[in-house]
Amino acid sequence: MKALMGRLKSKPTDVVGIDVGTAATKVVRMQRHGQTPTVVAAEILPAVRFAAEDSPEPPHPPLLELPPRLKGRYGCLAFTGENAVIKLLTFPGAFDEHGEERLVESMGLENPENYRLAYKVVSEGHGRSESRVLGVAVLEKEAQMFPRLLASGFPVPFSLEVSGLASMTAFLHTIPSSAMEQALGVIEFGASVSTLALFNRGVLALIRRFNFGVSDLLAKVRAQLGVDEETARGIISDGSFDISQSVVEVLDPLVKQLRISRDFVERRENCRLAGIYVSGALARAGGALGEIEALMEIEVLLWNPLENLRVAKGALPEWLTGSEWQLAGAVGACLATFEET
Repeated sequence: MKALMGRLKSKPTDVVGIDVGTAATKVVRMQRHGQTPTVVAAEILPAVRFAAEDSPEPPHPPLLELPPRLKGRYGCLAFTGENAVIKLLTFPGAFDEHGEERLVESMGLENPENYRLAYKVVSEGHGRSESRVLGVAVLEKEAQMFPRLLASGFPVPFSLEVSGLASMTAFLHTIPSSAMEQALGVIEFGASVSTLALFNRGVLALIRRFNFGVSDLLAKVRAQLGVDEETARGIISDGSFDISQSVVEVLDPLVKQLRISRDFVERRENCRLAGIYVSGALARAGGALGEIEALMEIEVLLWNPLENLRVAKGALPEWLTGSEWQLAGAVGACLATFEET
């Protein structure tokens, strides 16, 4: 009866993905008719300003005011999650009813009671084969705080996830199936946190997070040229100055880890990495793609999260053309909701 009621229960068909970033709030509204999702509206809004942790003000965030065209029925929230713990774990045999207990132990959390945990079985083991499980732990106080952005009216809070993982969902849904028959990498450069994932035939083989992003490049450009932040952003985007040395310095730790990760996955999975897709402001910085390509000796491609999705006419403001990469987390949050329901 429970299974039957689950099938009869109305499933979300009008959702809005809200990626709450440190520099901006990225919003995408998607509707699904049948099996095909469509982007019907998108916008970049100002960043949400939270009270400082030591502020005497209440910890409640301000209500997020969305334009009417962005108000889907359900809100799928994503946030940077600098304090989140994300691990790809393996367990012998099937991930059975005792799996959750083993998951908590394997996450290595100092105080598990301070976190909210979720997981997804990436591949189910049988007999001697292993189960591969993606585990995620976010601070309980953050898990309670972000849904309060939507404390009144529509959209109703429906889900909460880490932005980097949401971007990976968008990647899996929007890369052509022919490409996913190979081993591929994807790097999502955020403002302060970047995410690297390697897939073999569409199955997650490795995931890493790095506490750096375009903010680190901004700091280097400001120091190198003696300019303010707004000017530094313009230099990064338009290439008016040679900042290749700054780009190399920022990317160096990532490239080193990428080499190690590639070698590990290729040996374990008996595969060969065919290419790397990149997204984010840092990927657009002068020389970034060429630097990764030269050091890795592999094809590096820019990734547009809307490229293979149906987009309604007029859904995107004209100024967003060419900057669709900003919507990866919001798109992934929407697609994850459709996927799960």
